[in-house]
Amino acid sequence: MQVNGSSNNSLSYINEHKKSADASLGKIASGKNEQLDDATLALIASSIGNDLGTLSQGLQNATDASSMMQIASGTLQSLSSSANDLNTLSVASNNAALSSSDKAALGSQADAIKTSMQQSVNNATFNGVKIFGNDMQFSLGNNSLSANIGSVDTSSLDISSQQSITDFMKSLQDIQSTVGATSNALASSTNSILTQISSLSSAKSQMSDADIANEASNFSQQNILLNASLMTQAHKNSINAAMVSQLLG
Repeated sequence: MQVNGSSNNSLSYINEHKKSADASLGKIASGKNEQLDDATLALIASSIGNDLGTLSQGLQNATDASSMMQIASGTLQSLSSSANDLNTLSVASNNAALSSSDKAALGSQADAIKTSMQQSVNNATFNGVKIFGNDMQFSLGNNSLSANIGSVDTSSLDISSQQSITDFMKSLQDIQSTVGATSNALASSTNSILTQISSLSSAKSQMSDADIANEASNFSQQNILLNASLMTQAHKNSINAAMVSQLLG
């Protein structure tokens, strides 16, 4: 009875070490932690995955919104430059020494500039959506951001009235202020989203991914113990065989 009990204990140790070694090998091969078989951990990991999906889409939305603001800002800079040209023409045209033909030529230049400015306004779009005169709202995952980009009206520009040009340039500055504030808010939101994504990804990785170095060490240790147990069992088997042979003899 003592021999059988000792043999059973040895076999138990062998099975235990082999099971542990196989488990570590499986984690090393898959890179996954078997703890995720637990329903609660699996549910938490799934929830984190959903949050990551929401934040990733929010990050994409923020990127699109930033692109829209860049287009708006570039267009406003171009319009401001053209308005300065109109102001120069206005100063030139309000000169009593000019002839009617000279003033007509300046008027033609001004009309061409105004046409180009209006085309710039019309072309200021993103994915087919007009930017100016648009009240926009961007979903950024866990929050949203609104931006009311004012309209740009070039019809009031007239080189015979410098005040019309001054008023126009003031309206551009107001719109640029909104665009700048929106761009800053988007940059802040983007950094926040990236931080959240990094934190959630790290948490999910810790829950679902195996510690490869730790599992490799455990696999090596269990293999050593397994081999030792096998050698012990083989030695006991040899002794048992000898005892049985003596009894039979």
